[in-house]
Amino acid sequence: MYELSRAALFELVWSKPMTEIARVLNVRDQHIAMTCDLFDIARPRAGHWQKVRYGKPVEKAVLSTEAFPAEEIVCLGV
Repeated sequence: MYELSRAALFELVWSKPMTEIARVLNVRDQHIAMTCDLFDIARPRAGHWQKVRYGKPVEKAVLSTEAFPAEEIVCLGV
């Protein structure tokens, strides 16, 4: 199980595809997605990483702090 702040998870899911993150952390990508949804963390939309790969412009979401503070600790795990 991994504990990290909402802000850290936000930066992580916007830095590389969730399948890669899941492989490195040895968790399922669905768990990462569910944690993001539960703690109101925006995720890249479908096609985002393909656009990045081909140099197309993409917009990065902003971390909302209305429901949870950015420093809130979230757990990723099995």
